[in-house]
Amino acid sequence: MVSEKLVSLIKDHAKLLTERLITDLYAREETKSYRKLDRQTLYHRVFDVYSRLDAWLQGNKVKGEVREHYMALGRQRFHEDIPLEETLMALMLIKRHLWLYVMENNFLDSSFLLNQALEFNNAVVLFFDRAIYFTTTGYMDELSRKMEQEKKAVMEKLHVRRHYRETGPT
Repeated sequence: MVSEKLVSLIKDHAKLLTERLITDLYAREETKSYRKLDRQTLYHRVFDVYSRLDAWLQGNKVKGEVREHYMALGRQRFHEDIPLEETLMALMLIKRHLWLYVMENNFLDSSFLLNQALEFNNAVVLFFDRAIYFTTTGYMDELSRKMEQEKKAVMEKLHVRRHYRETGPT
C-alpha cells in the first residue's frame, strides 16, 4: 500500500501545492493558454487533482473512474481552446510540483524506507501516465468529432452547389 504519510502530505498541503502550480502555469510560455482562465477556476481545477490524488493512489478509485474523469478533462480543454501540448504540460507540472514538495520537506530522506518511496513513486507515475493518456484520448475524440462535423458541412455545401448547377435557379 502506498505510504499513508506521503499521501497525507499531499492532501494536507493541497492548497499550497495548488497555489505554487498556478503561479507556474501563468508564468510559463509552455502553458500560456491557461492565462485566459480566471484564477478561481484554475485554482478549483488544480486543487481538485491534488485533493483527490489520495483516493486515486490508495486504490479507492478504479481505472474506469480515472478514465472517465480525464477523458472529460481532455474534451473540456479542447472546447476551451487550450492546446493539447499545454494541457499535457499542466499535468506534468502537477506531478513535478508534487515531487518538489515531497523532496523539499525531506520526506524521502528521513523516516521513509526506500521501498515505500519507490512504491509511492511508481503509483504517482502510473496515475499520471493514465491521466495523460486519457486526457489525450478525450481531447482527440473531440478533435475528430469537430473535424467530422466540418467535413459534413463542406459536403452539404458541395451538394447544394452541384444541385444548383444541375437544376438552375428556381
